[in-house]
Amino acid sequence: MRGARIRLIVAAALFLGWMVWLALAVADKGTVVPLSRAQLAEATVLVTAEVSAVEGKPGTRVKVLMRLSATGPAEGTEIDIDNLPKATVPGRNFPGEGIYLLPLVPRDGSGFGIAGLPRSPGYEAVTPAHPAIYPWSEATQSQLRALGYKL
Repeated sequence: MRGARIRLIVAAALFLGWMVWLALAVADKGTVVPLSRAQLAEATVLVTAEVSAVEGKPGTRVKVLMRLSATGPAEGTEIDIDNLPKATVPGRNFPGEGIYLLPLVPRDGSGFGIAGLPRSPGYEAVTPAHPAIYPWSEATQSQLRALGYKL
């Protein structure tokens, strides 16, 4: 009887520890937005830009603050991004004006678009209905450094 009680207490402690760990993992999920490696692979231009809000959605015109790729618009220029009003931060709605990491692809003419997903076996390249943009934060910079980008 005593051994059963000890096993019950150990099992209850392990279960409680598991629940606490899950709660902490869920709470931490809201602060870090993971970068899509597939989207970064599809992007030919990677910039940080100042994005303004128009009626609660991103506007189409942004000011480039930093270019992280070898090609693309110069720092300080303003560019048009045709599908930016449809963009969201993964797992959230658009949080508002601010500085964002934008994975871009050039469009015909002078504009750009938010990159979609590349081709993979059995699937064609697609641009999602709501392409992903990423708030420029320490967590985003850390992920880019881990991928080999020089900031």
